Amino acid sequence: MNPSFNILAPNIYTGSATLFIEAGPTGISFVVLNTGDCFQAVVTYSFPNRMNPAEIQEEMEEILRTEPLLQKPFSKTHLIWTYPESILVPPELYDREQSKDMLELVFGDLVQGSIFHDFLYRHNLYNTHRIPDSIRRIFEERIPVSTQRHQYSLLIDRARQEGNELFLCFYSGSFTLMLCKDGNLQIIRNVIYNTPEDVAYYLLDTCRCFEVAPDSVKLCLSGMIDKKSNLYAAVYKYFLYIGFAELPPHHAVAEEIRAHPPHFFSHLFYQALCV
Repeated sequence: MNPSFNILAPNIYTGSATLFIEAGPTGISFVVLNTGDCFQAVVTYSFPNRMNPAEIQEEMEEILRTEPLLQKPFSKTHLIWTYPESILVPPELYDREQSKDMLELVFGDLVQGSIFHDFLYRHNLYNTHRIPDSIRRIFEERIPVSTQRHQYSLLIDRARQEGNELFLCFYSGSFTLMLCKDGNLQIIRNVIYNTPEDVAYYLLDTCRCFEVAPDSVKLCLSGMIDKKSNLYAAVYKYFLYIGFAELPPHHAVAEEIRAHPPHFFSHLFYQALCV
């Protein structure tokens, strides 16, 4: 599989740099941050829609075996999972021994997986999430990892706009949404969609469920969405305040990366800074 984006600054010295890997059912991405707080590389692989678990495993193995960045040494490597089987649990309801039952109640037991627990100390929450065993083993065999975190555990630490905000991160055939109402987290989840109209429906339904007026919420878009696309047009019909995520203000970004729309990769950079 060829990468969707393969953006590298010249003369990257990986020996002192940090590698961040975002991995999940929609694809895998690599980001390099050097010791000068400059993002120097972005490499992304997007998987076709509706790949089955066996196909995803096969693609993951091939990418981890052949990606040139992984042939180089790095000072640290951080792994960020985007598998959607995740539950945020307040401490008073958290029971480590019952985590498996909770995940199976919500997501089913068709795929067996390893259960991880992130404690979000700033929010006093636990993120209990599940990773397919086959995928976990591939990474354990191929890559020495400093830390493993779930995407949801990191996104809720990004700076939020005041009032009501819907943060959206688009992948191929799915998107992650995070709704904050009056600055307080309401929901964070991944949604699979088929058409642009599906996206508009899910956003409007989320607003309805949490009693947020669509004309009061600020949409912050990131990932694979373009202002000239049908996807953007479908969302634009129903929401008054729409903007694109920007690059982190206090970190440098290589010129090769700046040649692309900032919101394509901004979520990867913010996740890296929240690890």
